[in-house]
Amino acid sequence: MQRWRICEEDKISRLPDEILSHILSFLTTKKAVRTSLLSKRWTDLWQSCHIIDFTDIQVYCNRTNRRFNKLVESVLATAGSRNINTFLLEILYGHPHFAYKVSFRNVVKWVNKIVLQNELKNLCLHLDVDEYDDEDNNEDEHFLPKLPNCIFTCKTLVSLDLRRFRVKGFSFSSDGFGFPSLKTLHLDDIKFPRGRDFLLLLSGCPILEDLKLFQVYLECWFNESVILKEFESLSLPKLIRTYIIESLCDILPLKALATSKSLCLDTLQHHLAFKAQAQTQVPSDDIPIFYNLTHLKLHNSWDLVVRVLHHCPKLQNIELFEDMYGARGNGDDNEESCEELEFVPQCLLSHLRSCTIQNLGRLERDLILPMYILKNARVLQTMKIKIWYRSEQSEIERKFSLCSKASASCQLLFYASFVNV
Repeated sequence: MQRWRICEEDKISRLPDEILSHILSFLTTKKAVRTSLLSKRWTDLWQSCHIIDFTDIQVYCNRTNRRFNKLVESVLATAGSRNINTFLLEILYGHPHFAYKVSFRNVVKWVNKIVLQNELKNLCLHLDVDEYDDEDNNEDEHFLPKLPNCIFTCKTLVSLDLRRFRVKGFSFSSDGFGFPSLKTLHLDDIKFPRGRDFLLLLSGCPILEDLKLFQVYLECWFNESVILKEFESLSLPKLIRTYIIESLCDILPLKALATSKSLCLDTLQHHLAFKAQAQTQVPSDDIPIFYNLTHLKLHNSWDLVVRVLHHCPKLQNIELFEDMYGARGNGDDNEESCEELEFVPQCLLSHLRSCTIQNLGRLERDLILPMYILKNARVLQTMKIKIWYRSEQSEIERKFSLCSKASASCQLLFYASFVNV
């Protein structure tokens, strides 16, 4: 009988408050608050957490909107007694009305309170709206909410992750601006007034390690070339991981990314710059040497790939993406055959081990690059090829079977995106 009682003991509740608080920090705030119902011992434990985590929140009606706002207000009311170092807010609004007319002003109020009262280290704000068609919807409602400017005064931030905002009304050139501790910056669906503001933001992040830009736009981007010359020497010396896709960031100097170990780049935005460089015979050292780069992802313009490879001497893994437009809509930009190049990139001769080709077409020009890599990559272990249509797979496999391989141990793997043409 005594042995049975020992087994039934609540061993978790006997742990010190510090450990229990640490365990609760791995839960969302909604779940952590619910633990207060377990017993008197747990009533106030959630209030000792230094993290406020409202992620995976869905608001679809007035009732859920009111309940969620009330919960956030009650949690923030207790924040004054503890130092909050992490604030995570990810909300999906099921109707634009709840977002634009009701909730966005609450979000601004919450962020202002958290930022001004705490030495915040990690901030994540993701606001998504289900923009379904509705006759009652007013088109004026469909806009990006203004980002609370207090964020740019928070010098303790280590990580900043923002989705669906516009930046307005803040002077990045003001004295004292900067994120001296920021290591991670993720921007998704963010609009800046001018390219200069965007570059001033980056120049204020001297120890940035992780940069992700997806759908970053500029409200005004005409006639920026003269103004942006001052940023030609922009440097991000600690940068390790870079991801830039579907963003009007061709104004960002490639030299600023030179220290990256992992790089994902939408080369479509840089295509004209590279092309102009070739026509004007600009010295090749204007393109940086990526001495640390081991993982590379390139989207769109395959015309630039071999040229980029010449600047990645230690590259081990490459992933190439070609969408339907890029693969079959740029016939006029037919580049010099890879086979005719005089010098093979150093990474193909000694380092490249893995190559993935996404969305390969059956046209002859589509096969030039992967076959060139196969013929010259001496230590290549795997080449994975994703084909647009299964009906093209057998023909493409046949052509690759006739291609010579520099690495006898290289495995060729094929798979298709679609069954039928």
